[in-house]
Amino acid sequence: MADTNGLTTDARRELAAFVAAEDDAWNRGDAEGFAARVLPEVVFTNVMGMFSVGKAPFLAQHERIFATIYKGSQNHQEIQHVTMLRDDIAIVDTLAVLTGAQHAPPGVQLIDGAIHARLEQVLVRHSDGWWVASFHNVAVNPAGVSGHKPPS
Repeated sequence: MADTNGLTTDARRELAAFVAAEDDAWNRGDAEGFAARVLPEVVFTNVMGMFSVGKAPFLAQHERIFATIYKGSQNHQEIQHVTMLRDDIAIVDTLAVLTGAQHAPPGVQLIDGAIHARLEQVLVRHSDGWWVASFHNVAVNPAGVSGHKPPS
């Protein structure tokens, strides 16, 4: 994780645990668990560019993909950068690597057999921990990966 002004050791640990809990819920196919810490008015853009506002569509989309295209898949996020806007607002950028998908979504290309995505989450700290206010996911294009040659 990149060092960032204002990121305390406690916040670093909390955010790493938050991301690990997301991965755990994903890897169990648990949409309720994955959506447990999103705010009621979460702003959500998925890897294909679908946009919604609210927890209900966020949950419904994850229930759908965990039962179909991503059933049995494994997700691992690595925090790439954290921007602390205030001590209670963090922008957390991760690189997500998804393996075991039934197939890639339309327009998404595999890199070394996996779906790679850049996920940016705006997290807000409440008295009971961190919550997702915005969740924006973008597929990584193989052409943008250093040293990777797209199939010809």
